Amino acid sequence: MSKLSALKKQIAALEAQAERIAKAEMSSAITRVKDIMSEFNLTIEHLTQTVTGKRAAKKTKAKKASVAKYVDPKTGKTWSGFGRAPGWIAGAKNRDAFLVGKSTAADSAAKAPAAAKKVAAKAAKVVKVAKKAVAPAAKKAVEAAPVAVKKKQAAKKASAKKSAPKKAAAKRAAAVPVDPTAAQAA
Repeated sequence: MSKLSALKKQIAALEAQAERIAKAEMSSAITRVKDIMSEFNLTIEHLTQTVTGKRAAKKTKAKKASVAKYVDPKTGKTWSGFGRAPGWIAGAKNRDAFLVGKSTAADSAAKAPAAAKKVAAKAAKVVKVAKKAVAPAAKKAVEAAPVAVKKKQAAKKASAKKSAPKKAAAKRAAAVPVDPTAAQAA
């Protein structure tokens, strides 16, 4: 058995292991979030509200994943047909030659390994970035949720206690007539 095939088997085993670990971590995180939500009777609407209590603004346009429509026969780079045209197709009078479905079998067989490597590299990069971004943020959100809810409840109680005497004093002050000449003498 060659070193290359042994390395490929190791890579496949490690990728499978990474996928199992990611699924396990994700399911445990979901379980923790559900526990916190049930403990504090939170709903999805609570999660979409901002700190001040206003509903979060909904996005009107959702971005759709673009599907490759054109492909560069030399490099294998793709373009969806939306936005500014890349340099390899910008000067073409007829773009039909660059359509994804129009490539020949020999071209696609030659490009397949290179394209597969690029896709695998991009996927690995996306997974790595997602893990770095999501894991700490989810952990902080899970840890901060009980504290934030308790602080809100305490703040509401405190403001209710403070506002009652202030309202009564304001009513008394409004009921007492003010003498404008007394203010000038002082």
